[in-house]
Parts: sequence; structure tokens; C-alpha cells
Amino acid sequence: MKVAILGPGKDAAGYSTKRLVEEARRQFKKSELVPVAEVMLKVNEGMDALWGKNSLLDYDYILPRIDSKRAQIGYHVFRFLDGTGIEKPYSSSTIVTAHNKFLTLMELVSREIPVPETWITGCKEMADKIIDRQKLPVIMKLLSGFGGEGVMIMESKEAAKATIHTMKTLRQEILIEKYLPNPGEDIRGIVAGDEVIASFKRIANAGEKKANIHLGGRGVDFKLTPEMQEIVLKSAKAIGSKICAIDMVESNGKVYVIEANINPGLRGIEKATNINVAQRIIDYVKSVIKR
Repeated sequence: MKVAILGPGKDAAGYSTKRLVEEARRQFKKSELVPVAEVMLKVNEGMDALWGKNSLLDYDYILPRIDSKRAQIGYHVFRFLDGTGIEKPYSSSTIVTAHNKFLTLMELVSREIPVPETWITGCKEMADKIIDRQKLPVIMKLLSGFGGEGVMIMESKEAAKATIHTMKTLRQEILIEKYLPNPGEDIRGIVAGDEVIASFKRIANAGEKKANIHLGGRGVDFKLTPEMQEIVLKSAKAIGSKICAIDMVESNGKVYVIEANINPGLRGIEKATNINVAQRIIDYVKSVIKR
């Protein structure tokens, strides 16, 4: 069995990618970290995807670690792989959807999955009108932000409008999202195949509203309710990914999906749950190859 983990180079790999490489090397005869930027796509009489002297066509499974910085080249590599029959957790179209927060929400809503009221417009004047309709605070997100970065909670409409004007000047698309009252907590479930393999709750620091671990929040073990389990699995199918993380918040007795992540971090959830999440992902990959 041969597995390629397609993502950053060795020097740029973070904790999560390194953990997946470590677990893959324990279970497979050959597993390699393949920098997606170094893949060479070739077309002549036929097509090939080369990394050094190796062809990606020789692998049994491609496990991607494609973040927003590598989404453009990652799309082209996966578009090539879509027609090869090589196993992977999602297609190229999922890269486009998952790295665009509004497209993600549209897919979720089309399957009747609850999401916060969210707006997008290319016009500053229309954005100002949207802000005027909102109750404070209001959440603003960059279209392709990740890891909690690019998420802003605005406590005044003046600050929100100023941010919109700055982002438009910088040609950055931005979402305007209704704030859902909650105690500064969100809930994440990680999917592998048709199973939620781990879940935890992220809690913001005192006085903060953003609970992301990268931004100083802390994680605690949390068991999903049956309703949350159903929402997580349904959301994964909506974005077309067999391996992903789904983030939710509870507000006024209702569960909403706020993010879907096809490149989830593992450090926080492994520490909070004491579950070897990387191993469970590799176990799933192995089961797919054996089918």
C-alpha cells in the first residue's frame, strides 16, 4: 500500500501534517509527504502528475493537507486526479467550495442545515445598508480565512463600516454574519468516512468571544448529542468531503454550523480528548484502500 500526503513541504509542515505522516509510516509500506507546490502536471499524448521521479498515479491513496495558501495549485492537482480513479477524500470541486465560506454556507443551506444569517455583496454602499440592519455585535469574516484568522467581532457599526471600506480598498471579499449569542464556545466534530471519530468543545478566554485554539482558546472533551452527530455527518456530505471538521455553536437552544474545514488542525482535539485522531484518520484511509 502506497500513500501520499499532499500538502506543505517538510519545513513548512505543522503538527497536524507531521502527525498524519507519523501514523501513515506506521501502517503503510510506503508513505511520503509530497509538497503540492512541487508537483509537476504534464499533458501531451496523455497526462501525468510527477513529483521528482515519482508519479502520483502510482499511489493507492492521496491524503490532502491543502490549506487556503495552497488551494489554487491544489485545485489543479486534484482536478487532474479526479479522472484517475485514485482514492482520495474529496474532489477538486470541494477545494473550491471549502475555501470559500459563502459557497460552503450555500451548500449547507441547500441541504437544510442551519447556519447563521450571512450576507455578501461587492458594493460598499450595500454593505453599509446590511450593517445598519444588524444588531450589535456583528461578525465579519474574510471569504477564505482559516484558523480563526480573518474573523472580526465588531462592537460598533462605525467600526464595521470602516473595516468594510478598508477591505474593499484592499480588494478583499468579506462576509457579514449575524452574531449568535453564546458563552464564547464552539463545538467541533471530526469526520472520517461515515463516522465522527472525535469531538471537543473550544472555550474562549474570559472576556473574549472567539474560542479558536490558535487564538488562545482552550479545548475540553465533549460528546456530541445525537442531533449534533447528524448535523456533522450531513454537513460533511454537503461539502463532499470524507475527512473534515465541522464547527457548530449552540444559541437559544438551536445548533448552527458556522464553519467546515477540509484541513483541520489536530493538536487541540488530540490534547483535549486524549484520542489519537491522526491514527483514526489513517485507519480510515487503510480501510478504503482494502475495499
